[in-house]
Amino acid sequence: MSTIYSFSHLIAERTRNYPNLEILGIPDKDFNYIKYTLADLDASASLFAHHLRDNGLLNGRSKGDATSRMTVGLLGVSNISYVVTELALYRMGYCVLFLSPNNSPPAIAHLLTVTNATHMIVQDVLLPSAAAALTHLSNPSSVTIINQPSSDVFGSAARSLHPEKTRWDPALKWEDESLLPVTTIHSSGSTGFPKPITVTNKVAISNCVMNFGLTTLTTLPLYHGHGHSNLHRAFYSAKPLYLFPTGSIPLTSPNVIKLLKQAPDVELLSGVPLALKLLAETTEGLQILKSLKLVMFGGSACPDELGDFLVNEGVRLVGHYGLTEMGQLMTSFRDFETDKDWNWTRAKGPHVKSNVNDYLRFEHRGGDTYELFVLDGWPMKVMTNQPDGSYATKDLFIKHPTIPDTYKFIGRIDDTLVMVNGEKTNPVPMELTLRSSPYIADATSSPSELVKLVAPIVALANAEAPSHSQLASEALEFLPYGTVIPRADKGSILRPRVYKEFEGVINEVYKRLEGDIDEDGKRRLTDEVEARTAIKDIISKTVDRPIDNLEDDTDLFDFGLDSLQSSRIRNTIQREIYLGGKKLSPNAVFEHPSITQIARLLVATSSGNEVVLTRRSSLEIMLELVEKYSSFAYTHKAHVSGTNGAASISVIPRVVVLTGATGSLGAYILDELLSDPSVATVYCLCRAKDDADASSRITASMKTRKLSSHYEQVQSRVKALACDLSTNKLGLQSDVYNEIATRATLIIHNAWAVNFNLGISSFEPHIRGAVNLINLALSSPHPRPADFYFASSVSAVAAWRGPDSIPEAITDDPSVAQGLGYAQSKWITEKLCQVASQQTPIRTGVLRIGQMVGDTQNGVWNETEAISLIIKCTDTIGILPNLEESVSWLPVDYAAKAILDLVNIPPQRLPLGECPVWNVTHPKLVPWTSILSLPRHEWIKALRASPIDERNNPSRKLLTFFENKYGQEELATRYPLLTVQTEKASKSLRSAPIADVELVGKWVAAWRETGFLA
Repeated sequence: MSTIYSFSHLIAERTRNYPNLEILGIPDKDFNYIKYTLADLDASASLFAHHLRDNGLLNGRSKGDATSRMTVGLLGVSNISYVVTELALYRMGYCVLFLSPNNSPPAIAHLLTVTNATHMIVQDVLLPSAAAALTHLSNPSSVTIINQPSSDVFGSAARSLHPEKTRWDPALKWEDESLLPVTTIHSSGSTGFPKPITVTNKVAISNCVMNFGLTTLTTLPLYHGHGHSNLHRAFYSAKPLYLFPTGSIPLTSPNVIKLLKQAPDVELLSGVPLALKLLAETTEGLQILKSLKLVMFGGSACPDELGDFLVNEGVRLVGHYGLTEMGQLMTSFRDFETDKDWNWTRAKGPHVKSNVNDYLRFEHRGGDTYELFVLDGWPMKVMTNQPDGSYATKDLFIKHPTIPDTYKFIGRIDDTLVMVNGEKTNPVPMELTLRSSPYIADATSSPSELVKLVAPIVALANAEAPSHSQLASEALEFLPYGTVIPRADKGSILRPRVYKEFEGVINEVYKRLEGDIDEDGKRRLTDEVEARTAIKDIISKTVDRPIDNLEDDTDLFDFGLDSLQSSRIRNTIQREIYLGGKKLSPNAVFEHPSITQIARLLVATSSGNEVVLTRRSSLEIMLELVEKYSSFAYTHKAHVSGTNGAASISVIPRVVVLTGATGSLGAYILDELLSDPSVATVYCLCRAKDDADASSRITASMKTRKLSSHYEQVQSRVKALACDLSTNKLGLQSDVYNEIATRATLIIHNAWAVNFNLGISSFEPHIRGAVNLINLALSSPHPRPADFYFASSVSAVAAWRGPDSIPEAITDDPSVAQGLGYAQSKWITEKLCQVASQQTPIRTGVLRIGQMVGDTQNGVWNETEAISLIIKCTDTIGILPNLEESVSWLPVDYAAKAILDLVNIPPQRLPLGECPVWNVTHPKLVPWTSILSLPRHEWIKALRASPIDERNNPSRKLLTFFENKYGQEELATRYPLLTVQTEKASKSLRSAPIADVELVGKWVAAWRETGFLA
């Protein structure tokens, strides 16, 4: 095929080769298709161009002028006049600005201004909007409105009457048109005025190349980017296109079916998901969809429920992903017989004809989400917004778990909601699920009936959402029938405009949720018995499981309550229970985590008293938990030589049990274990739904830390097992449990919940898990149990009151633990390790871990830690603080190396009955000012004044934490941890590098690679 240089060149070539091909079908006023040949359209466009010039409406490009940028706006709906006008403007040398009729007059004026349009051709029905738009121009006379002439001007009669005007003499050679702008499509304007995106002839033709070559019916309007690309691709492939008269008749299932019946040659239906939903809801519509070669959706995401239904019914459903700025990038075209992943677009593979994968970059954006960047050099790319010439799409994807170079679009970064606790929610998947219900858009007699009606679809949406993102039924708000929701032409919700227009409604919902309403009518509690009953009622409506066995004193988080449910319980109490005008703490359920404690709180609060969890009560709980778990299941075993005792035995090969392998430190410990040839097997116990999930989570963790190349070579030595450490036999099958008990020589317990909201009693399952692991070691049939090492935290002794340094020893005073349930639970478990070593022949050790930082090889460092978020301030407020303290930062890979040094100490060097403590923290203190500096008060002031935008400014969400820790006039005295014995025992700790310029540079490089730092 010869080179096509411009769109006018394309029409000329196709008309020359296929003059009688009926390329376009457009319904008339009676809703019957009229078909137009290429010769018809070519002649009509020339005739209309002459009409515009002859009547002094438009002059067109001058002969030989290859530099002028000439733009004319086109405001109308999809009909024959629209298409002919477009083609006529092309041949006159104009770039056509396609204006959506849904734009406001100020938006139209903005687009006319920024594109330097001189004229606007407008269909009759839209003349008032056009006239209003001109009033918003700084110079209303700078743009001339041309009333769209009747189609009689270029119809068959006019063509017969003026055959000499059915040809047009172009101002330029075809090749000289290549780099001239030809079309301008605009964005939806979801975040302000719509943005114009202009493409040249060369780019427009390149975009046409990517098509399926099938006869198509599109329900998308021609002023929409995806809809317009259907028209251009039809001309390029010489395959007919049938238009749905969007804007003239409503998009309903009967209307689409009627048109499809008139076009039996249609092979591909292209439209927004709404059109597919409407057809799928009728038997006739579904049969038509099944009969087509392809059904393609674009413009917005398709609900999983709808797509799954269509594919299961045999519909060959294909998703399309592209941008006006970049053209079509990926589709989900595939082998329909064997591959049902309709909502996963492919960047590479047997069904991808382009080299698009070479021009795509996916940057990690937290969790399993990635933002797509399109690299410079992609032929259809017309915009750049990054220093390296790439284009950040702000579109979020997840990667297919098994198919490489395959991605699922899940929403926009702009869609992400950030909660006050820092959790992030993408509402799009839930909204799509809700929209799949036929009841959502219906009227009903009362909101309570509608809540029941939509309850199943809400439950379905919640089932696939993370717990912190789930939708509470009490948060549903039903707007009056007929309420207009701001939408883009493609049907997607204009979220910022919705937030602004419905701000009052949204605020009222939150006030209702948080109980900020009149106290009259609320339930009054007379005593704790009544309060316990009321609380049980609220809990039963909140959790999705029976509560018959929930005792009044059972810890609710041990029972299975999560953060979202605790917030809902708190809000329901505030909303329904009389509290004398007082407000509960947002963490009320965390602070009082049982029915009895909450009941006591409510009765006291409603009567004007306060219930305070005192420091003493926490200390009592700590000591009670030590006492509760101080009995270990051990049966004395005779030594293999016939003597009693636990003599040292050299066991090779070694078998290790490791918990917490999916975390940062755990990944590096696993890497070190697998680098030791004497370690035959590592059992990795993980919180996961099954063993396969456990394995995939470990693999993902190693990949995140850039340890996967080594891991893939030695992965056969790892056995990943899903477990529940708090349950009998760790939630493992008996044969698996017995196998581990028989083989294990070392247990490293590195898993723990990091939740600073939970009180001490809520950590009991984790304490019990540590005890269960000790009992696993003690259940060994061998005289000497497996060694047990517990990864504790310096927070277990952070409240040490001096005067000396913090010793390498377990303390008897529970008050040395920092006043958080997390730290207190670590102190308790340290004590239990000591008790176990005194009561049984097990050798236990405590690894008291300090502040870890990014590794020395790749600089990978968790982005959610406090220090990471302080450094993030270089992006957000441009300054870093002088915290007037010295830091002992230990690179995480050296922490793992030190731990391996310590757990490998020969048993004969560790007397039985003792529990050594190793303070695994950097022995060399480094002044904070040698790394970063600004007076801390000034830094906190600047952070307080920074934007409350927790996506772009995540450091802001820890403002309260930073104020409490660094905002005082004088910082609290911090005592150093002794590391004398730990240094003697660990060569790695002695040689650990300090945080210097080179190491800091690696952290910054790693953060920039993930997008955490700019």
